[in-house]
Amino acid sequence: MANMSYCRFRNTQSDMDDCLDAIRQGKSLSAEEARAGRRMFDDILEFCRDYGIIDTYDSAVDELSEKGDEDDE
Repeated sequence: MANMSYCRFRNTQSDMDDCLDAIRQGKSLSAEEARAGRRMFDDILEFCRDYGIIDTYDSAVDELSEKGDEDDE
């Protein structure tokens, strides 16, 4: 179900907190969930770059993305 516009970010923040807690606790992710997380992360970075919030992606981010692609093989 889609979030209502008046609480879209509040609900998303709660979901993001849940995702980050799971990662911090080392909980296992399915390959599909890991890919979805990486796509979301890439989308956020691209948005930040496109709107001048950041200049470019850090090399560590590129390395992380490459490692994730290797894990998918």
